[in-house]
Amino acid sequence: MFARVSLILSVYLSGALFCKAQPELLPIPKTDSNFVRKHLRPNEIRCFYGLQGNNLSLGTTRNGAENFNGDLYTNTNDYIGFGLSYKWFDGEASFSLPGTTYLNQERSTLNQYKLVAGYSTRKLAFRGYLLDNKGVVLTGTENEFYSSPSLHEVRVGLQVTYIFNSTRFSYRANLYQSEYQENTAGSFLFRIEPFYRELGSKGERILPEPYTLRPEFGDQVGLVYIKAPGFLLLPGYGFNFVIPNSRLFISPMVFAGCGPAFNVYKANEDKYRIRNMEYAAYFNLNMGYNGSRYYSKLEFNWTAGYDPINPSYLTSNHLTLSLWVGIRFSDLR
Repeated sequence: MFARVSLILSVYLSGALFCKAQPELLPIPKTDSNFVRKHLRPNEIRCFYGLQGNNLSLGTTRNGAENFNGDLYTNTNDYIGFGLSYKWFDGEASFSLPGTTYLNQERSTLNQYKLVAGYSTRKLAFRGYLLDNKGVVLTGTENEFYSSPSLHEVRVGLQVTYIFNSTRFSYRANLYQSEYQENTAGSFLFRIEPFYRELGSKGERILPEPYTLRPEFGDQVGLVYIKAPGFLLLPGYGFNFVIPNSRLFISPMVFAGCGPAFNVYKANEDKYRIRNMEYAAYFNLNMGYNGSRYYSKLEFNWTAGYDPINPSYLTSNHLTLSLWVGIRFSDLR
């Protein structure tokens, strides 16, 4: 995995060092042109290649204090994808590459695809997503057990983000690079994220023997599936740092918050319902070259979640590193 990371970094840096600034920028209505501008070619197509590590864990409070499992090597693979920004639309599709697991034991056969579609105005950004993971391995929070690699995880959601400093901070330059940040600026953000999550294994029990009968899991003994609609309230902050006299940028964005979830789960042939608070954190970092004809960047993304379903709790931890290249074009006639 580290060899792949080194290769991505070396390829990116060797290309970025030979980039030259190109002054093809136009003003945008309702923005400060000293801070935010748009490209003469306002649309783009892009492709990307990345590495990811994913951990999904189940624990119980009856074993002591809650523990967040940060082992990112439970579900791993490489992935590739492509995207398009055209006028008001932003969209991406990606899928995992088979045979790229880094586990010594053949436990992870992760098969993933992800679809993302977005629309943004100056003050509001809408971003819907569909994530489908097959062959997921569930672990204990201390890796005391591993499930079979047969779990199916689905997550659907919509991120609605309000940008407070929309006249000087470009959300699109931070996330998509489809605009240009002329000078350094940041903005407080607020996100509402309704979602639906499902985890199961075609009627089979999620926990392996002998953990299907352990009393410390309470009503979750013999767990077959978990389904949970809910929504998150996530305050955050975005920042576009522009390196003077260049097209190079560094753009972090962070969110953290909580919201209600309505878990429905089946265990030992009975169905249960529980309403609880769910907690989540997101961190995204883009850095690279934002030119008028093309752009390239490295993207680092980390997400974490905590879902208590007393006495059990689910934790998730997802990390990606990817290399992106985009080419700009004018409106089609």
